[in-house]
Amino acid sequence: MSGRKHHYLPQLIQRPFAYRQQGKEFYVHAHHRTRGRFTPNTRGLGKELDFYGGPEDTALDDAITRGEDALAETVQAINRGDAVAPADMATLICALAFRTKSMREALVGLFPALLEALRVKLLDPMRLRRDLMASLTDPKERKRLIYEQIDKNMGPLPREQRAKAYGLLLPRWKTEVAKQEQQLVAQAWQLAYFVLSKARAEADTWANNAYLQALAKDPAMATRATRMATDLTFCVIDAPPSEFFILGDCGSVAMFSDGKPKLMLAAISDDVVINAVFLPVSPTRCIVGHVPNTPPCLGVADINRMSASLSLEFFISDRDTGGELDSLRAAIGSLVRIETEEDIIRSLVQE
Repeated sequence: MSGRKHHYLPQLIQRPFAYRQQGKEFYVHAHHRTRGRFTPNTRGLGKELDFYGGPEDTALDDAITRGEDALAETVQAINRGDAVAPADMATLICALAFRTKSMREALVGLFPALLEALRVKLLDPMRLRRDLMASLTDPKERKRLIYEQIDKNMGPLPREQRAKAYGLLLPRWKTEVAKQEQQLVAQAWQLAYFVLSKARAEADTWANNAYLQALAKDPAMATRATRMATDLTFCVIDAPPSEFFILGDCGSVAMFSDGKPKLMLAAISDDVVINAVFLPVSPTRCIVGHVPNTPPCLGVADINRMSASLSLEFFISDRDTGGELDSLRAAIGSLVRIETEEDIIRSLVQE
């Protein structure tokens, strides 16, 4: 356990951007959307109270902390100029991508859009009637529901008696469904309305819990990292002498096949895939993963612009002036980090 204040942008990726080190203390230039420029210690930057859960359950924070030594070694190896396996680069990118506050806030912000899409689908009378009646008249579902009632009302029966009871109830089932269609649809609509209303009232709590549960299933994102290492080609690019990389509080950023830069793990459509991912690991070096045979034509300035624009609150640098830092600070939060609400609703409703 690392205490109750949890780093969502870990020190292992902040430290290479330090402009000054004093013993075990590392200081960076932070460029904040509202606070302007300041020079914090990495120990206190990019962290929040109980971000990965409260003191009653430290399992997630403990799991994340245990994995950080290996991630730190990957960062250090890249910055030393050592050869690093693509799987290790993919693991670093994926492990940092999902845990950030930028990703969490973006995912929590999606929840109202998901609920609205469900509302459109579930409360549409024509769609509701069609789906409900299809379910009630589907032979397999109908058989399951009738046997469920037999077991509930008659208890365990021999196979032959159970089948006979089913044969007797089936005509009555069909008649009752046809006769009560309007009432059944009305009841289903009321239930859906109640559930959605409750969800809307507790949207933030539900969304945050869902985020923590998803992260707890695979805090190192090993499954995604394995797939990414297979799908993409990895390399490390160096900044020219006159340029330098910044690091946004979003960590990794990605360019998708629809031409839009977004946070990683963020496509909601199967037709949109990652074309390239970027993670600066120092002012002079950046990991790049890209679709084989199609290297991304992005320079330092483009990567920095993406990183700042997809960040939530701040980015860090080893310097306080130059490199269009003021322009980059003004760009913080200017891009949609995952998808617009309209795109999400349209995509989900059309499925």
